[in-house]
Amino acid sequence: MKIRKINCPYCNIMMKYIGTKRIQLGKSGLIFEHLDQWASGALTVSIYECPECAKLEFFRFKKTKRKKDDTVTNI
Repeated sequence: MKIRKINCPYCNIMMKYIGTKRIQLGKSGLIFEHLDQWASGALTVSIYECPECAKLEFFRFKKTKRKKDDTVTNI
């Protein structure tokens, strides 16, 4: 996973990486309270926070697969 270097659009300072979390999709109703949430699933996102103004930025998390021929080189 690659951690992005993002500046807050309001404060113009580096945002802090909080982590990767699953956010539940859907809504709850009165009759079938959690049925819509179970059917909708979850979205995995990487979360960043501005230490100054507490603005949050969400990015869809994409897991990258390494190919067998990928090698790590030191430059």
